[in-house]
Amino acid sequence: MTTVSKQFLVKQWQTLHNSHEDYEQYSLIIKLVSITIALFSIAFSLAAFVAIQLLAILWLQEGIWKTFQCRTANAIIAIEDKLALNEPERLDESTTPYLVYKEWQNNRPNTKALILEYVSNSFKPTVLYPYLPLMLVVVIF
Repeated sequence: MTTVSKQFLVKQWQTLHNSHEDYEQYSLIIKLVSITIALFSIAFSLAAFVAIQLLAILWLQEGIWKTFQCRTANAIIAIEDKLALNEPERLDESTTPYLVYKEWQNNRPNTKALILEYVSNSFKPTVLYPYLPLMLVVVIF
């Protein structure tokens, strides 16, 4: 691998890593907004049905964000494979920078599979919390 192509891969890795971390921050913002909605609904006696629907929408939105984050992680892994950090003997001149969007388009599942992926990411424990507890609190109060 030439130094230039390796530099391109490292720059792509850094950009994707920063993006991956940004998705985590956005996820936390969505959680904070959901907590605010739950507190607002309790404080102002908003109908539980409305609050639960808003929380469910934010929950699914976070699942979508986590899906994007997962895809970014997959791209980072592919770049790391190309850099062959653990196997220097695999380096060769034909390695080119990873084409993130082209790979996403080529590997994008059909609509049904995409929806299932969003829903499955929504049920991961780190995404699930705080939505179910907040929904319970809204129903109880």
